[in-house]
Amino acid sequence: MPERGPRASAAEIVLLVALLAWGMFPVVLLLAHAGQLNARFTGADGLIGADGVLGADQLQYLAWARDAAHHVLSSDLFSLEPSGHVYLEPLFTITGGLYRLGLSLPLAYLIWKPIAAGALLLASVAWARRMFGGQLAARAAAVALALFLYLPLTSLFSWAGLGSGPFRFQMYLLGYEVLAANKLWGYDPSALGLALVPVALLATERALDPQRGLDRQRALDPQRGRHRARRVRTEEIRRGPVVLAALASALASWLHPWQGVTLVVIFVGLALWQRLRHWLALSLPALGAALPLAYYYWLSHGDAAWKLASQYEVISRLQPLVLLAGLGPLVLIAAPGLRRPDGDIIEQSLLLWIGACFVTYFLNDAFAAHALQGLSFPLAVLAVRSGQRLRMPVALGAGVVALLTIPGLAYDARKFVRTARSGQLVQYYLPQSDARALDWLADRAPPGGVLAPTPFAVVVPSQTARAVWVGHGYWSRDYPARARQVDALFRGHMRPAAARAFVRRTGATLLIADCKQHGNLARLLRPLIASEQHFGCARVYVLRPAGRSASR
Repeated sequence: MPERGPRASAAEIVLLVALLAWGMFPVVLLLAHAGQLNARFTGADGLIGADGVLGADQLQYLAWARDAAHHVLSSDLFSLEPSGHVYLEPLFTITGGLYRLGLSLPLAYLIWKPIAAGALLLASVAWARRMFGGQLAARAAAVALALFLYLPLTSLFSWAGLGSGPFRFQMYLLGYEVLAANKLWGYDPSALGLALVPVALLATERALDPQRGLDRQRALDPQRGRHRARRVRTEEIRRGPVVLAALASALASWLHPWQGVTLVVIFVGLALWQRLRHWLALSLPALGAALPLAYYYWLSHGDAAWKLASQYEVISRLQPLVLLAGLGPLVLIAAPGLRRPDGDIIEQSLLLWIGACFVTYFLNDAFAAHALQGLSFPLAVLAVRSGQRLRMPVALGAGVVALLTIPGLAYDARKFVRTARSGQLVQYYLPQSDARALDWLADRAPPGGVLAPTPFAVVVPSQTARAVWVGHGYWSRDYPARARQVDALFRGHMRPAAARAFVRRTGATLLIADCKQHGNLARLLRPLIASEQHFGCARVYVLRPAGRSASR
């Protein structure tokens, strides 16, 4: 009979169902609203976006995937400036392949959501089992906190509306980054990258300390442990975990480079802690994590679009008071769970993981808070150990876990419900007139770039595979200024001569006005317009080639 590992506990199954439900919640909500509005779901389901445009990041992912469907390598479709096909990312490339095979683009991307949820659950379970063995209650608490930990003061500030607007937003952002489950809301690459970090660390321990791996197998399954006693000590078996650690590190870094930096720091720290005793074995997973980082470094210096995005500062650093207020209470809860590593590789990895998150945070200038993703995994272990050291009753411990998870999750759920019901948000779903206009633009319009108003412009690349002059806060040059200009045009706030000069400067050959635009572009741009297509309240304008305007 084939060997079987330890069965999943009832608590782990419940947590898997909860994680899947949490990940699917925004999609189900948006699909229901799209059905009520007779609108098209765009595939975006994120709650945080570029320059306040919700779902903008997912629409960029979908644009990359659609471009990859035709070119394998993706380019930047949020600029009309020349952009090479230079970006290769496994998740988006596979999504593009599924789209090419006939799946709708949103469905091809949504397939990753249950995969990411399963990966996160399995990674957190493996991490908790290694730390707590057969202690079912402790394991369940560690898994729940690793996945659903919501910083306590972040939850309080959000519910009570405490602090100034910028401070409260930064507190919310900190909690959003630490909450692993929220990566399933549109950020599946981040979720998968995070799930691979425990895999890399556990595989590294198996490679460097096979006897401890044998002891763990004996604790969980004595018969299997005895059966493998001779094989686990051979050098041949140790190579497998090293390769697994290297592959997991490389893929984690490729999917989410902040995890790559964190892993490199952990492996370097382990080598130093081990006094370079295992430096050769540690160099392979470190190299695996470093190679994608080198690729992203080349992209940010060798491609104009990536250079622009890498220099864009959303929030380069959170205020020190935000870090103190957000993480301070959790550190106090976790501190009693600290123990001396005493040469134990996984215990050293646990402490290094916490330190590496902050090293990564201070090494990055842009999107620095992404480095704190994954912090919940080591802190969950320390928090549960604190409860054990304090001899906390199981019922009281369950109450603490509930307090550290449920209020914040409830706030985010309410926030998404209110956001989805706030109006016809074009980044989430498109009215039929807008959808038909985009279909014509994708399939029947002549070649060329597109000029569209914001935030409608953010959906154009993923729906049409065409580039826009402005659309995404990170990938469109001078986004705030360009957005003001293009919106003034579509609202009819420009004089005719200025409007025509502006349109020619953009280099666009097509204009699309969604149903929210009421400016008379036909009057403003009449000498430039070759044809006009009507789709209910939406319009598409085809421009004459430069130098061939109609006579007045």
